[in-house]
Amino acid sequence: SDWSSDVCSSDLRITVKKTYRAIASTAFALTLAFSQTQAVTNSGNTQGAGIAEAIELYGKALPMKMDSLARTELLNQAESILKKVIEENPNSLEAHRKLMGVYLLKQDYSNGIRIMHHAITLSPEDPKLFISLAFLYEHSGALEYAEEMLDQAISLDPNQKTAKEYRTLIQSKMKSANMEQLHGGENPIDSDHGQLLPGSANTSH
Repeated sequence: SDWSSDVCSSDLRITVKKTYRAIASTAFALTLAFSQTQAVTNSGNTQGAGIAEAIELYGKALPMKMDSLARTELLNQAESILKKVIEENPNSLEAHRKLMGVYLLKQDYSNGIRIMHHAITLSPEDPKLFISLAFLYEHSGALEYAEEMLDQAISLDPNQKTAKEYRTLIQSKMKSANMEQLHGGENPIDSDHGQLLPGSANTSH
């Protein structure tokens, strides 16, 4: 039974990783490509030109290693440009989306959450914005808030498959976290396999 538990645990982790990648792709697509044509079309004005420049910087940073100084510099430049665009055009949903993408790549979830709240005030009927906000909340450790945002997305679009699947994943993660608390920080699946040493159960997740 230990072996079967191990296999189930392994399969679950693989599924979770695949789902995370899918959700991440959705968020990146939302910020980078969702309205890219519109940004280029509007590039005759300062707002469009700034967004187009930020997209280019973002695109260059995307494939780079996380600890790359060049990547950090590109993202900082993109952030600065988009913040200026938003300062001059506070109702630019496009700029808010792109800035959220920059914060996502920087793993600056608190600022990402802040900017997504602003975006939602501009377009409160867009379920994709709530999904992106749930993603940011989940990565900052606020699972309950993530679930609430996904509930909002589903209420706006009951056929929103991504939101439904993601909510199921979040609910499973919340149950696992509760189980770990009940078992003194240990994952009950792993505890039988000697993977946790006594006193080493202070995990960050």
